[in-house]
Amino acid sequence: MWLAADVDKTAIAHKDHKEPVVNMHLPSDRNGSASIPYPRKCYLPFILYPPAMRRNDKGHRFIVDDVDMDKDGGDFVLYLSVPYCRVRCKACPYFIEVLRKGDRRGEEDRYVAALIKDIRHWASYRKWRTGRLRAIYLGGGTGSILKTDSLRAIVDAVFESFNIADDYCFTLEGNARDFDEEKINYVARSKITRISLGVQSFQPKILRIVGSPHAAAQSIGVIRAFQDQGFFNIQMDLMFNMPEHTLDVWKRDLDVMADLNIPHFTVYLYRIHPDTPQAKLIRAGKVKPALHPDEQAVRDMKREVSDLAKAKDFRQYMVDHFCREGFENKYNEWSWKIYTDALAIGPGGYSYFDGYRLGTGKDVDEYLAHVDRGEFLITAVGDRMTERIERERYVIFTLLFFVVEFTAYRKKFGAGFLDDFGPIVNRLKEKNLVEVDERQMRLTELGVEWHSNVLLEFFNPTFWADEDALLEPNWSMNIPMVEVSAQSRKYWLGE
Repeated sequence: MWLAADVDKTAIAHKDHKEPVVNMHLPSDRNGSASIPYPRKCYLPFILYPPAMRRNDKGHRFIVDDVDMDKDGGDFVLYLSVPYCRVRCKACPYFIEVLRKGDRRGEEDRYVAALIKDIRHWASYRKWRTGRLRAIYLGGGTGSILKTDSLRAIVDAVFESFNIADDYCFTLEGNARDFDEEKINYVARSKITRISLGVQSFQPKILRIVGSPHAAAQSIGVIRAFQDQGFFNIQMDLMFNMPEHTLDVWKRDLDVMADLNIPHFTVYLYRIHPDTPQAKLIRAGKVKPALHPDEQAVRDMKREVSDLAKAKDFRQYMVDHFCREGFENKYNEWSWKIYTDALAIGPGGYSYFDGYRLGTGKDVDEYLAHVDRGEFLITAVGDRMTERIERERYVIFTLLFFVVEFTAYRKKFGAGFLDDFGPIVNRLKEKNLVEVDERQMRLTELGVEWHSNVLLEFFNPTFWADEDALLEPNWSMNIPMVEVSAQSRKYWLGE
């Protein structure tokens, strides 16, 4: 999911500190590894590259003057942002607007009307009108927070505006609390093909501690209701290592999930972001801190996931993602593994096309005003990528799936992967982080454990020690990458 945020004050404060403020940790002997290949283990929650984005002073004119929107389009994915939640989870660092039940001010109707107008505006350009839309993701915030009529209007607008591939995937992200009978009936019979539920935990006590809006019983009931309607493509998010989230509690979460017989799940390490309500509660001694990610108990939680996956015929096909055959997240595969253009519409949306990363700021009112004027709100952009940086970006993203396939790389760039990155590959081989044969480079078990550090090996040298980027309007999901690259290469990778 792509979300936006204003300049993070913790990131600015970091400019005067030696340690990053995001969750990065020193390795220790307690992790049980036979080898420690780097001076520090990096725990990146999200991978975005290049790391830095800059304030866009050209506004709408950037699209008109700097991007070729009149050429024929190719394959692409579409992200639609719903910038609303019912509440804000205690550890959430992302922007949201809290949309109260009842919505007496009519915020949702105004936003949905603007989003649909914006969808049609983008689709009026040849690039998007002639391109083939492979996957759609309606997220946020909370995509499911919208009324059934709003969802129907957005889905209809997408299919009226774009050239949709026959084997498309349309994911609706959300919260089980939002699904009443009417909404379940609509989604199960609509052109939405997949739902993603942020369950986090099935234990009410844990959900209260983290301030989650999710409800264990409702999550189970909604999943069963969809299955009763013949709708089985359901994805579930779980988190581990939350405060007071013991191994026994985690086993109970996994047991409940296994009984629900869903085909895809993700497991995320719980992260305490600076200056969030949860961080303040922990500092005040009101909430127990989460364990260090290399504690044996946390490693045991990961092992439980692997054991369950093997027992229930799941495979880990990318970082944090497990599925049964045929239920991979197509949005992620087209975005990162196949590496297509990505168009994001709505506040907080992040796009990639024509060699640029582009972002829309979080301010809903500003977004509405721009749409009303017939303009695109582009608040931040990255520098146009060189061919070398495009290749680095491809490698970093495809390694989210643990492997670089040489034939796919040559087809994409007309060059050999080993010719382009031979010295880096040799360094990784020497550290026992990758295995290489005539077809591919694949991460070893140790490489998967040190996954984020392996990705940093492919950073362009010019991106290291970029402290100025900390002062730019970075997206919340982008801030960890900016903080990492504000350090020197040696800090993370040694040598």
